[in-house]
Parts: sequence; C-alpha cells; structure tokens
Amino acid sequence: MVTVAVDTRHEEVHKAVLDGLVAFNTAAMGGDGGRQPVSISVRDGDVIVGGAVGRYWHGWVYVDLFWVRDDLRGRDIGSQVMDELEGHARSLGARGVHLTTYSWQARPFYEKRGYQVFGEISPYPEGHACYWLSKTL
Repeated sequence: MVTVAVDTRHEEVHKAVLDGLVAFNTAAMGGDGGRQPVSISVRDGDVIVGGAVGRYWHGWVYVDLFWVRDDLRGRDIGSQVMDELEGHARSLGARGVHLTTYSWQARPFYEKRGYQVFGEISPYPEGHACYWLSKTL
C-alpha cells in the first residue's frame, strides 16, 4: 500500500529522492552530464571562513551556497571566490554559472560581475524578494 505523509526522517528521504531523481535524469539525458561537486574554500589556517559550494551538471555550474565571514567582507575575498569558481567552471567546460540570492544578500555584487536576473519571486519572504541569476562564461 502506497502512502503519502510528512516524514521526519529527512536524511533518509533526501537520499532516496536524490538517488531516484539522479537515476531518472541519467536515463532521460543519456548520461550523468559529468555531474560533480564544486567546492571553493577560504581558509584562515585550518579554519574555513568562507567559500562556495555547488555542482557541475550538463555544462553549467549551480552555486548552492556562498558565504564569507562578516569581518572579511569588503576585502575583495568574495570576488576572489567567484573568480576561482568561474575559472574552475571553465576548466570543466561549463558554459555558465547560475545561482539564487535574496534582496538582503548579494544581488548587486553578482550583477557587477556580469550576472543577469532571469527569475524573481516577490514577496519572498514577506518584504523581500528571491532572484535567480546566471552568467554565460
């Protein structure tokens, strides 16, 4: 018997859904599209104080997470992270990079780097907006 319900076993559900989706996409696309993780770190000694995490898939890099510790902002470190990420994307043969940001985050930063908004939800959350941006390399 098939059931549908809220499930508190998040990690188990996440793995099952991801595995199923990857298998479905692989079959539909005729391969895994070179799927691989992308990680850029900013370190102060052994401590990670920033970086970007994403994935390459079918010619594009998607940035899941991007953060630089507050006291390091305004020192061009974010630009260095994006330079490294975009350079790595090019080395993988990526045609571009895409990501999501919010109105209180870094939209102007990305736009200065040549990213363009291709989607928006507003209000989300209330009083703010969510943006999807991309840049062709």
